[in-house]
Amino acid sequence: MNIKTLLLCFLAAFVIWLLNSLNKSGYSAKISYPLTIKYNDSLYISTKPLPQKLNVSLSSTGWDLLKYNLFSNATPLVYEINNPLSVSSLDNTSLLESLTVLLKRPKLNYILADTTTLHFERKKRKTIKLKVDSLGIDLQKNFVVSSLINISPSEITLEGPESVLKEYNDTIFLTIPTKRLATNFDDKVKITLPPNNLVKSNAEKALISFEVAELLK
Repeated sequence: MNIKTLLLCFLAAFVIWLLNSLNKSGYSAKISYPLTIKYNDSLYISTKPLPQKLNVSLSSTGWDLLKYNLFSNATPLVYEINNPLSVSSLDNTSLLESLTVLLKRPKLNYILADTTTLHFERKKRKTIKLKVDSLGIDLQKNFVVSSLINISPSEITLEGPESVLKEYNDTIFLTIPTKRLATNFDDKVKITLPPNNLVKSNAEKALISFEVAELLK
């Protein structure tokens, strides 16, 4: 018997042994199970990233555990929060009961303690007026703004956590970026807001127009 044939025999024997082993029960493994947290996001907003996985211990056959480790198509566990303002952490007892019902073959041993803290606030809206910083317009010598300054939209609506919106001023002054202006201005200007990923605005730019004229000597 040559070496190639001997190696093939060993490989076949190993595959048979592996298949038989994976069919046996009694294996345990820790896996990350997909989690979806559901709440009324039209009234509330999470100020911290929500957990998307649960670390759990399962017992089953080797095949079942291999499937959960290699494939991410497991049905997510939906965890509903009815009163977000009164919740600061996940209820492991409730999670354990729900996941036990959801899982069919694997036996759920326990859920590893999750130290993630939850924090929700009321989602609010705030209207901000837009104005142009007229004193900051950079004009060439002897040139002046000779008309009303038009701005559209004249106000924007912000949406976000209640505590964050309270920190925003009621008026935002926009800066004309053009230097040494000597012609009429008609362009869109970026609305600069304090950076916060939780705050959404219904507009990113405003259209500003005004006329410029030279003073007669």
